[in-house]
Amino acid sequence: MRGEKATATEEKVAVDAKDTTKSNDTKAAKTTPAKAAKSTEVKETAAKKTAKTQKKTVKEQVKPDIFIQFQGKETMLEDALEQARQQYIAAGHRVSSIKSLQVYLKPEESAAYYVINQKFAGKVDLF
Repeated sequence: MRGEKATATEEKVAVDAKDTTKSNDTKAAKTTPAKAAKSTEVKETAAKKTAKTQKKTVKEQVKPDIFIQFQGKETMLEDALEQARQQYIAAGHRVSSIKSLQVYLKPEESAAYYVINQKFAGKVDLF
């Protein structure tokens, strides 16, 4: 009888071990899709953050201050550009209609010549 009891006990342990393995496999199968979904969400969130950072980087470009110096006089290019825009507006145009702007600097004449949209031309004093 003792031999039979040992065999029965061994069989029970083996059956219990199989049941435990099956339940662990079921749990693993259940958690794997959840983990995969979380992993996908994390990757998507990281991709969105990276895209936002790249957009910010593009927006944060350095705008240089350009100075013009000639015979002891100094002015900024931005001042000449603003004067050109103001003259364009004074002529009855809208700033939003400016598509292109070319500026030609002639410090020996203390002037900047400009052309807006290949049609409107003018002159502003530099100094």
